[in-house]
Amino acid sequence: MLWMLAPRPAVLLRTWDDDASGIAYDDRNGDTFVLGPLALELITMLHEGGARAPEALLAELARGLGGQAPATLAADIEAELARLSERGLVLSLPST
Repeated sequence: MLWMLAPRPAVLLRTWDDDASGIAYDDRNGDTFVLGPLALELITMLHEGGARAPEALLAELARGLGGQAPATLAADIEAELARLSERGLVLSLPST
């Protein structure tokens, strides 16, 4: 399965200088969501690199952590992608 961002301009993001949190506004229905650091990082990665498998996201995040990724990181990524999908911020695509 691959993941990608929801089509623009449906989702608008606002972050602050520390990048520790942000807000997503869904223009389609007016919903607003507070996003934590992992959600923001995943959205940024999907925006910059296009659709990717969770394993590719995990590998990139682990590299960014110097290879010292928490044991729960894969499960955390899957859970965060599921939350973002429920909110309509990302879409899952079948793998090719």
